[in-house]
Amino acid sequence: MIILATACAPSTTATPATVNARPIAPPVDSCVTAREDAAADPRLDVERVPTPLAMEPPPIRRPVPRNVLRRDGSAVIRVEVMVDTLGKPDMTTFTVLESSNVWFTNGAKAAIAKWTFQPALRNGCKVPRFYLFSATSPARTRR
Repeated sequence: MIILATACAPSTTATPATVNARPIAPPVDSCVTAREDAAADPRLDVERVPTPLAMEPPPIRRPVPRNVLRRDGSAVIRVEVMVDTLGKPDMTTFTVLESSNVWFTNGAKAAIAKWTFQPALRNGCKVPRFYLFSATSPARTRR
């Protein structure tokens, strides 16, 4: 079993007053500041992290070959990539943080390159920010 986990922002609930409210565009200079902050620190806190609109193609192809799993049957892949303000991943920034096998790395890289994202938001403005993809498979339990 592969367990997928991706970075996500805390959810908010709409109050009756905000259900029909129109979003108000932030001031332009506010967005300039937000983008400058993001350029200085692409891992800064944001209201919404980059989120894939659809994970198609999937980052891990099925079936997973047995020879790519560790001896105990476990596996892990953790990668990050910068997502720009248009929701496109910048594959020149693709970085492997941890991978138990290059098969997982290659699959994740090929898939993420084709994804489209909802860009990160800071102060209501779209900003570039790193997206973290993580998947793990626990060790098999012996009976």
